[in-house]
Amino acid sequence: MAMGDNTADDRNLLLSSTHSIQVSLQTIREKRAGLDAKRKGWLDRISKTGDWITLDYESVEMMDLAYLTAATGDEFAILRGKREDVLFHGENIRCDFENDPVLKSALRSHKYELYGHSHPGEPIPIESSDDKRVLMELGQKKSRLISGMTGICIEFGSEG
Repeated sequence: MAMGDNTADDRNLLLSSTHSIQVSLQTIREKRAGLDAKRKGWLDRISKTGDWITLDYESVEMMDLAYLTAATGDEFAILRGKREDVLFHGENIRCDFENDPVLKSALRSHKYELYGHSHPGEPIPIESSDDKRVLMELGQKKSRLISGMTGICIEFGSEG
């Protein structure tokens, strides 16, 4: 492949500053810009809290959660299985899987892991005691957390 060719393979080779991501997320939060077609399509399918969809394996990324959170003010989560992902639309301060027997069972039986989730109101995401407790209950050592304000992403564990 010659230099400068644009193929699907080099779309992931994008470098950007945290400031440009913050500005982009802010314009989404302030409704001065909208989501791209992929994210808007997902949100159209899971417009209410508690809604979820299955997607191709590794087709949703943590940064997608930041943008969805910026657009709605709600938390979102990625549940990752061996062959598919689940994109879950949470509430403004939590993702509650207790009211969905299908997801609750799938998490407890390890069909899915809690790959990561978003927090809408924290510039630097901080895992809550509930976040750690859920990992412990699921027997999961780590997960990810992303800010819907800044796009800063951390990894956290069930201990410490």
